[in-house]
Amino acid sequence: MRSTNLRFLLFLAILTTPAPLAFARPGSTVRGDALDGERRCILELTSGQKIRVLARETNGAWEYQSKGQWKALQPGQVTRFELEKDALASFESARSKADLKQPEHRLELARLAFDKGLVQEGVDQLEFVLRNEPDRKEALDLLARKWLMTVPSIEVAPEALSKAKEELLRFGAGAPATVRELAVNELKKLPADDALRADLEKELRSKIDTRRSFAALALRRLMPGNSVKPLVMHAVLDPSEDVRRGSSLALKAVNDPAVALPMIKAMSSANGTVRMRAAEALGNMGYAAALEPVMARMAAVASAQGGGGDRLPHSHIFVGRQRAYIQDFDVEVAQFQAVADPVVNTLIEGMTTEAAVRGELVVDSVVESVVLRRAARQLAGQDLGDSNRKWLDWWEQNKQKWLGGGAGKPATGD
Repeated sequence: MRSTNLRFLLFLAILTTPAPLAFARPGSTVRGDALDGERRCILELTSGQKIRVLARETNGAWEYQSKGQWKALQPGQVTRFELEKDALASFESARSKADLKQPEHRLELARLAFDKGLVQEGVDQLEFVLRNEPDRKEALDLLARKWLMTVPSIEVAPEALSKAKEELLRFGAGAPATVRELAVNELKKLPADDALRADLEKELRSKIDTRRSFAALALRRLMPGNSVKPLVMHAVLDPSEDVRRGSSLALKAVNDPAVALPMIKAMSSANGTVRMRAAEALGNMGYAAALEPVMARMAAVASAQGGGGDRLPHSHIFVGRQRAYIQDFDVEVAQFQAVADPVVNTLIEGMTTEAAVRGELVVDSVVESVVLRRAARQLAGQDLGDSNRKWLDWWEQNKQKWLGGGAGKPATGD
């Protein structure tokens, strides 16, 4: 695998070597420097920005088409150009040789795409990386270093700041994961003060799922350790899976195992959904101290499923019909009259069956087991398959290493 990575990186290094005739020199008449007619190009400007446009060059002057109109660039503003088809061909050649299951290859493809001005292609590669590893440092660094696209700016006059923040928050909420990081980078230009925290907590209370999830991301990136109480609530109780995950990751950024205590307590809830979401949150938060309570809950679930030899409570049910009929008359002789008292009997048709109410327990425990194993996998960094028994056996053999090796229980802050 290592040699494959080296070959791929060497191949990328060759691809990123600039072509000798790709430079646009002001006033140059060197053959190959001029653009022939209107072509889809990637223009590199003196600012370092790359734009992907329909362009033309006339007597050294560059123009590009925007909204159906031709707009002129300043003389000397274009330092280099590449035909879009050539850039795409280089990218596709590299992509065909990459192992797309490897995030390292995806990162290098994104870097190549951005270097060539292929923003959408690069964003697509980073989207895959960030969806699986939302805190991947190389991806975040790449987004922080490169100018990729224009996002709503908050560098405005003070009286326009409120509207600018609202526009940026709305933009970030509607963007994919990679572009959201660009919106967060723009928010970083604001002071991380109580005003920003209040704005983000307000967004966290929005009725729109995407706005809540973006607020959780912004709190995680800009103000780790703040707004813990609302994040705990949303990590377990929010109906949106994206919001729950984002809130859990924001709590992970606090870097204090004590924030896991509410989730650990929630795993004792009588509500099955709350228990499963609490385990889900613990897995996403990644605090090693949470592994012990997760395994304890897994043992309880395994016992309820029958793994501990416990017998479900049984009872009897009757399925059938009962019919009433008059069997006879009990005649009593009273003074001056005879009274006929009817004797009522019942006819029973049906059967009595021994039964155990098991259905709801089995469905809930099976789903809960899946969530618990996923959380254990995230916390332990191991994949022992889909058997509770394998996990519990592993825990019996290794729990002393976890409990006595620095993982410990969460600090309470007392």
